Amino acid sequence: MRSSLQRAGRLPVDAWTITDSDDLFDAGLTSHASVAVLVDLEDSIGAEFPDVLLRKSTFASIATIRAALARVLEGTDGTAASVPGSRR
Repeated sequence: MRSSLQRAGRLPVDAWTITDSDDLFDAGLTSHASVAVLVDLEDSIGAEFPDVLLRKSTFASIATIRAALARVLEGTDGTAASVPGSRR
């Protein structure tokens, strides 16, 4: 996830220096860059974020992105999604 932030987030700071709870928008993430991070994450995991997670709040911090990724990988019913490499 931090790799996606580093590659696509266009942050003025190193993504590896941001804590899990730091506000990414305060750290310089723009709404446009958050979309680039989303696309990078989707490409990395081979799955799409559902529309319900396409909100600014999803990308507010590393912790909120991590929680969203967990939801994507688990699926809405709590089972593992059909994602290459996911464990059922």
